[in-house]
Amino acid sequence: MRYDAVLFDNGGTLTHRTSPVAAVRGLAARSGVEISEEDAARFWRRSKDLGRTLKEEKRRRNLSRADHRAAYVAAYAPFELIASGLAEAMYDEWKTNPLTMVPYPDTAATLKAFSGAGIPIAIVSNTGWSIDAGYAATGLDAFVSVFVLSCDLGVAKPAPEPFLTACERLGVSPERTLMVGNNRLADSGSICVGCHCLILPPVPPGATRGLCAAVAAAGLSPAQ
Repeated sequence: MRYDAVLFDNGGTLTHRTSPVAAVRGLAARSGVEISEEDAARFWRRSKDLGRTLKEEKRRRNLSRADHRAAYVAAYAPFELIASGLAEAMYDEWKTNPLTMVPYPDTAATLKAFSGAGIPIAIVSNTGWSIDAGYAATGLDAFVSVFVLSCDLGVAKPAPEPFLTACERLGVSPERTLMVGNNRLADSGSICVGCHCLILPPVPPGATRGLCAAVAAAGLSPAQ
């Protein structure tokens, strides 16, 4: 089917993150603390476990930039046992650092395929920081017409507002729009507003993402 626009999720769909374990070690070293990879991984797991218990913070973390910072710094509390100030450093220099956003190997070619066919692109993301800076850092912002971020709307996917806002800003009908994501709950909310939806299966960080499925769904040829 020929679509009038395509919406992409960001994290886990078009980009992945650099190693958090390496970030913990690097930031700790900057504070004068040497920590093994094994111990850094253990602290990262403790942080993830703590984050899962902070249910209210997790519920609100993508609704504003302040909520996002508060939720993640709270979850990063175990890092304070390594060095004072490491929780905020992890947020500022890893979680919200544009240079830690890494496009999948097939991201650029996919964006080029849609852009080259005259199909406008929007990024629709549940996030609490300016991910558009990450696209600017790699030059991929040249292919993106609109960024719709939950922290700016105060509403997160799967609510209809992010998808409808993206379609409105692109000047297209949801029924003529393809949404591509990796979260079956959040991204499939696009179906409720009339969009077509493609959910990609998980892949390891850095692996080819399988975005050729989106290109094929739109009846396009891969960009060279």
